[in-house]
Amino acid sequence: MNGVASRSTVLEAGHGRALVVALLVVSFVAGAASVAPAAQSALPWLIGLSLFLPFVVRRFYDVVFGAYLVSLILAQFQSTAFVVMRWVALFVLLLSSVYVVRGQRLARNAAAIGLGMLGLYAAMTSALSYYPTVSLLKSFSLLLLAGLALCVVPAVQSLHPGLGAQEYTRRMYMWLALAVVLSNAVFYVAMPSLSLNNGRFRGWFVNPNGIGALYGVFFLPLLEAEALKCRRAGLRLGLLLLLLLTVLELAASQSRAGILSGVVATLVLLLGGRRWQARILLVAMLVAAVFTIYLTVPQDNPISQFLYRGGTDLTGSGRLLTWGDMWNRFLARPLLGAGLGVSDTGTQADGITFASAGYTIEKNNSLLAALEELGMLGFSILVLTLIVPICRACWRGWSQAPSRGDRSHLVLIAIVVAGLFNTMFEAWLLSPGSLFCISFWIFVALLLSDSRGGLAHPGHASRQQGSRQGDALVQPTALQGWGESAFIAPAASQEG
Repeated sequence: MNGVASRSTVLEAGHGRALVVALLVVSFVAGAASVAPAAQSALPWLIGLSLFLPFVVRRFYDVVFGAYLVSLILAQFQSTAFVVMRWVALFVLLLSSVYVVRGQRLARNAAAIGLGMLGLYAAMTSALSYYPTVSLLKSFSLLLLAGLALCVVPAVQSLHPGLGAQEYTRRMYMWLALAVVLSNAVFYVAMPSLSLNNGRFRGWFVNPNGIGALYGVFFLPLLEAEALKCRRAGLRLGLLLLLLLTVLELAASQSRAGILSGVVATLVLLLGGRRWQARILLVAMLVAAVFTIYLTVPQDNPISQFLYRGGTDLTGSGRLLTWGDMWNRFLARPLLGAGLGVSDTGTQADGITFASAGYTIEKNNSLLAALEELGMLGFSILVLTLIVPICRACWRGWSQAPSRGDRSHLVLIAIVVAGLFNTMFEAWLLSPGSLFCISFWIFVALLLSDSRGGLAHPGHASRQQGSRQGDALVQPTALQGWGESAFIAPAASQEG
């Protein structure tokens, strides 16, 4: 595929089958170990299924992609069935993606390279971890995430050349937003008492902070962008109502990290298309408004209610204590760390797995968690290979937005920036079992591919596909043909 071809490649055409085998082995090992012994009886069935799975599932890639996202949401309930479903869905999605991109030369992707280096580092140092088995399995899952970051974007680009990977992913998450937001609202109407956790809205989710992260980082910027550019009055009204409901549920969750992440994403979208003078003026007006509210009614104002939640102590102080404990644990092993995904809990045991308890501690900060778990060496790899390229791509795209005709990349930047902000208060950045982690790195892969010019966009993607147009793999997406919004409408090149 010309749209993703590059002189600097990380996967040659002849290595496709080897990668399929490697992903199969790693995914089965990690998946089986995560729920052992319950999954052991299912392994023969899954291995037999894998022999013909690529030839069947490749025609239903939309369903596989959506099922994987749903399985990640359901995994929060910590049921063995949901955990098994999450790993099986990951296996199917990876296998299908690798099968689709067979024979292609994949362009260098900084997200895949950085995650792969971190996974290899974590695997090599897992023997020195407090819980070597868990740390090794976590490193395997990180390698799977690297494979997903490498293959999923070109796979979608290959399957939907007239739509493009970026637009396809945005539509997929728009459908997810529609399903989650409406189902949470219905659940609240049907069971209001179960929808609240100490007065905080959670819907059918386990934790209100899950609502905050999912809505603030992903749903809010997507809905805002689609509502702004929708041209049909009726459809725009529907999007605005869905956006309003999303904002209400996000505010009711009282998740400060999620709400602030949504504010950050909104600012990136609103300021991204403006000149520097307008940006400075808007930021100054926002700062002035905040201080005016605070100084006018110092004893009872929205800022105090937001920070203190009606109490006398800053409710975020618990995170400060957690961060201090993480720093102390880092000082105990400053060079190599405690091991990916684990902490020194003082309850070392043999045979501990993903499904076991007691190998980690609540952390509430992804960067400090990486510092504690990976040590200075691993943290340096994270910063140099991932954080720096991501920040550089975001700044370049954001600063060039006023002069760039196509502003669709602003949504990617808003999501990635909001995600980085949220990781300062939540520890999901290197947790491949989390929906937030998987979604974030998919959007990072899209952003980095877009910044390198490796993404085809609607209108000219079909010209980049070449001989793949006649391939049986090219299937129409289930999201096409319903209107003119980017949320629902087909690409311009598909309308004829």
